[in-house]
Amino acid sequence: MGKREEYIVQLKPLINEGSYKELEDLLVLNSNLPGPRGNLELAYAFADCLETEQDNDKLLNLLWKWARISAKETPSDTPREFIPFCALQALCALFSNVDIKKKTEIVELLKVSANDLRWRIREAVAIGFQRIEEKDFREIEIIFSYWINEASLLEKRAIIATLAHPPVLNEKDNVKFCLQITEKILEDLIKTGKEFRKNEEFRVLRQGLEYAISVFVNKLPDQGFEFMKKWAIEDDPDIKKIIKSNLGKSRLTKEYGEQVNDVMAVLTGNSIR
Repeated sequence: MGKREEYIVQLKPLINEGSYKELEDLLVLNSNLPGPRGNLELAYAFADCLETEQDNDKLLNLLWKWARISAKETPSDTPREFIPFCALQALCALFSNVDIKKKTEIVELLKVSANDLRWRIREAVAIGFQRIEEKDFREIEIIFSYWINEASLLEKRAIIATLAHPPVLNEKDNVKFCLQITEKILEDLIKTGKEFRKNEEFRVLRQGLEYAISVFVNKLPDQGFEFMKKWAIEDDPDIKKIIKSNLGKSRLTKEYGEQVNDVMAVLTGNSIR
């Protein structure tokens, strides 16, 4: 039995019995915080436990309360930060089991949390959305297609981090959607003024783009490398940095050396166009 399964054995009775104080204590005491890595196995196990829950309003209300714990109440890298980190993922585990009104409320909460000051809370948003897309990628297509037009920089980062998830990229149509969303984000990025590019939010988004594109290209190389060539032509320093970073990822260099070199030639202006 792995660690994740062991945690499920500990968590299930507390959830079934409604022993929520003991449940909270278990999560906090085993959070591994403060520290560089929170207890991801425990967070995943907690969400796993809730995937089959139905019509448990008391538990749902508890998760809402936990997920809304603010940065002021629980600063970054403190043990209680683990509570909203877990709650956001757990709400996403319940997503397919609730009605449309509750689904809308969960998505709105995830949008707010994508802008949180705490990086772990922002990661919980991406991890939670990944749970949703693993069950039904069409749900994510609908959510992100609507959201992308008004998304903040950090919300765009949450979207791109969610999509750069290999288990959902084995279908070509899914990857094509990812490239379409990336196209929109890059188009918006070019329009971003220099003063905004100095912000932390912009840096975080750019870092996400610096690896995510290579994940998509690896799954759909023909269309993906054409996508990269198109953007490599752009005379924008941040776009060039994003494309160059993706070209250096081993998932591309090991298997697609010739295509990588072709895009690099475009990027450096050494190709015949």
